[in-house]
Amino acid sequence: MALIRPCADLRNNYNEISRICHETKQPIYITKNGTNDLVVLCDETYENIIKKSQIDEEEKINKLISKHFEKYYSTFEEFQKDFFKKIQKALDDVENGNYQTIEEFCSEMEEKYDFK
Repeated sequence: MALIRPCADLRNNYNEISRICHETKQPIYITKNGTNDLVVLCDETYENIIKKSQIDEEEKINKLISKHFEKYYSTFEEFQKDFFKKIQKALDDVENGNYQTIEEFCSEMEEKYDFK
């Protein structure tokens, strides 16, 4: 069940709010003029939420990478061979003067996409 307290309790009953947060590991909703204003969590609960969020984001990214990888490569060796081929092409392009500076690239993109 959600715990709801008025904002004055932060000032007048901080220790109690802190104790409740630590004991229940639940958020306390703080209201101001009768409407939700803040949510108070103990540090442990907050850190767990952040950690879970980061893990979820990493899993989502890994799934996207895996899906993309599997679309183009059947093995890691195939990927590695293609990767080194592209690196060699890039090195050859630089050696032959077939490149543009980052300033030129940014200027071209600004013009192309009307960023100014």
